[in-house]
Amino acid sequence: MRYFDIQSPALDATRLMFKELESDKRTSKIDLGIGIYRDERGEAPVFKAVKKAETLLLQNEVSKSYKTPAGNSEYCKKILKLVLGKDILNERNNKIGAIQIPGAGSGLRIAGELIKSKLKNNLISIPNPTWGQQTFMFQKSGLKITKHNYYDNTNNFLNFEDMILDLKKLKSGDALLLHGCCHNPTGADLNIDQWEEVGEICKKNGIVPFIDLVYQGLGKGIDEDVLGIRKLVKIVPEVIITISSSKTFGVYRDRCGLIAVITDSNQVKSESLATMLSEIARELYFHPPDHAAEIINILLDDSILKNEWLLEISRMQKRIVSLREKFSKSLQNKFQTDYFSFLNVQNGMFSLLPITKEGIMTLRKENGIYLMPDGRINIASLPENKIDFIASKICTLKEFKNRKS
Repeated sequence: MRYFDIQSPALDATRLMFKELESDKRTSKIDLGIGIYRDERGEAPVFKAVKKAETLLLQNEVSKSYKTPAGNSEYCKKILKLVLGKDILNERNNKIGAIQIPGAGSGLRIAGELIKSKLKNNLISIPNPTWGQQTFMFQKSGLKITKHNYYDNTNNFLNFEDMILDLKKLKSGDALLLHGCCHNPTGADLNIDQWEEVGEICKKNGIVPFIDLVYQGLGKGIDEDVLGIRKLVKIVPEVIITISSSKTFGVYRDRCGLIAVITDSNQVKSESLATMLSEIARELYFHPPDHAAEIINILLDDSILKNEWLLEISRMQKRIVSLREKFSKSLQNKFQTDYFSFLNVQNGMFSLLPITKEGIMTLRKENGIYLMPDGRINIASLPENKIDFIASKICTLKEFKNRKS
């Protein structure tokens, strides 16, 4: 008897793409799938401010002892201030409980377990489309999953009207997944008024929003990107929020983020909320890594380093906007239509190109251009000197022949 005599597991389309990308020996291949920011040289850069803060940490660190299972509390305070602002922190005061976590993925699972144990319906509504990892984590938590309309794939715009119709069908005790800025695979974001309308529906119908924030600063700016979230948090009595520092500080491999619960209950204190989250996390891991959290603390405490970081992330944001404009212009020029103008009204690193599975495979096999299986493209990985080449290959696909609008 052999207990681990198992067949090779079937890979989904995304993992198959990554496997093909890795085995592709062409030096000309172009990776537009993996969700990381790349600079002009095609590298995922280390922020200079982060490197300086890390140097200070290495010089002054005196212990490698464990933090508590709740992780670095100072990091949580600083990031919550960055996202929620002083007013909300003062208003909710001791009604916000947070723990540090090892990246956004663990936050999804902790939120899933929290929703299953505390909300009466064990149900979460997720945007269509969303990330496969989010669905996977909620399934593993034992949640029932429903989808709400979010994006019109035919006309390439945020379908807010149908989204609201779907949200009004949710019941008290349901949870609602909301993407923070730039996080939906389509690149289409809610505006501030739409965040407010969603907040009012959640408040009226007893729906608990779960906000997943990953790309603060890469849409329109550090403060601008969270104005909608702040608007909703001021309206809704209870919110779950998970925040990743991977992109905002470029600490991908060091795994750093937080999950927080916000309430207005008179009976609850921050400590009890944090303990509740720690108990859930304990079933998954015991201590989050501290290295990136402490680097971020040093950076945000030092006004010179903080300003340098703000300048760096602003340059990244502006470069992404520039790449969007150039890519859109190239496609429109080659296509002789304004069909691809939707790229210019979307935010952040991602957009969803209306390319068939056959077209995606054609780009991959014939040209070494790798998009995600659903047509999602990472704008921030576009090599500037190959934008026209990529656009020309997209425009020759069968699905775009004879299209003029």
